[in-house]
Amino acid sequence: MRKGLVALFGLALTSNGCLRGPLRPPDPATAPDYASHAAWACRPDMKGDACDIDLTAVEMLPDGTTKIVPFTPEADPKIDCFYVYPTVDMGLRAGLHEDLTDNEKPFQTAGIQAARFAEVCRLFAPLYRQVRIGTYAADAKTRDFYLDAAYRDVESAFDHYISHDNGGRPFVLVSHSQGSHMVSRLIRRRIETDPALLSRLVVALPIGGHLGTDANGRTGGSFQKVPVCTSKEEQGCVVAYRSYPPSATNFGRDESLKEGKVSVCVHPASIGKDENAGLSRAYFPTRARRLGTLPEGIAEKAPFVLYRDFFEARCVAHGDVRVLEVRPRQAPGDTRQNPIDFDSMFVRSAMGLHIYDVQFGMGDLIDLVRIKAEARQRLQTQ
Repeated sequence: MRKGLVALFGLALTSNGCLRGPLRPPDPATAPDYASHAAWACRPDMKGDACDIDLTAVEMLPDGTTKIVPFTPEADPKIDCFYVYPTVDMGLRAGLHEDLTDNEKPFQTAGIQAARFAEVCRLFAPLYRQVRIGTYAADAKTRDFYLDAAYRDVESAFDHYISHDNGGRPFVLVSHSQGSHMVSRLIRRRIETDPALLSRLVVALPIGGHLGTDANGRTGGSFQKVPVCTSKEEQGCVVAYRSYPPSATNFGRDESLKEGKVSVCVHPASIGKDENAGLSRAYFPTRARRLGTLPEGIAEKAPFVLYRDFFEARCVAHGDVRVLEVRPRQAPGDTRQNPIDFDSMFVRSAMGLHIYDVQFGMGDLIDLVRIKAEARQRLQTQ
């Protein structure tokens, strides 16, 4: 990742590879107060938050026509989702995003990645003083210093949620990229060390991170007690992947961030299997920056566009790196065009399809949470 960031963003390094600037602890005055709604992007008791948005989608149909698909949240969800957003601060100097009133990008990202999970759960998404993108190009000491500071915010938010909001309910952990690094630490330090919390974990979905196992593929590496999921109903397990196009040759694996011997890849619709399987419902924002093109006028119809059964994917091993290889399906008579430019320089870089990791699998991740929540309910009534 470090070399990839330098190449992609032209980061200026010192002779020892560190971005210029002394290590600076976070200002205590900027610490979020999670008792205040101002420290959250999404909460079920907040109106007009990042997740309280229009989630209507315009579906692209195989024959070239469209239809509007309304969004219906679950009226009485039985589980919670705790979401941690990815890197949204593109600042090139190592350090933290400390001004949490500058929340446009966290709100936008939570709306895109987390809000749709309201189909199955109550949503809690804290703001946190995350590391800027340039931090990943710094030396390990600098990077870890700031990642530790960012993690302390996430842990504080989670502890507040458990103490004041959870009420003993089962919960799901959802995250992407830097958020998944935070959730990985959270599982090791808070979930695996607390039997009560571990028993309430339905599933962890740290997508687009650097999760790993030992050579046996279930635990070890990232986690000792939370295994990789091997069935859709299994409780207390993890589903993770990082997506790339078939043409990818550089998988951007930063060895200093690697958490195990073999990286984790689980197709959420085809758990335990590596053959091609469809991605049932991929959702993309119609107005956000994108790498390809949408048909003219689509953005005026709805804030999201839905591609149902258009993509397929499989987990592919490249040595000890396993990735989710995503490709468009070539179904006869399907006139839809790929909205993502798989041949763009960005996609063919070490980043691959990283920014759309969650969007490709959104429908299947939601379905998986629903299946696991229903299985949890059956277990509780037996």
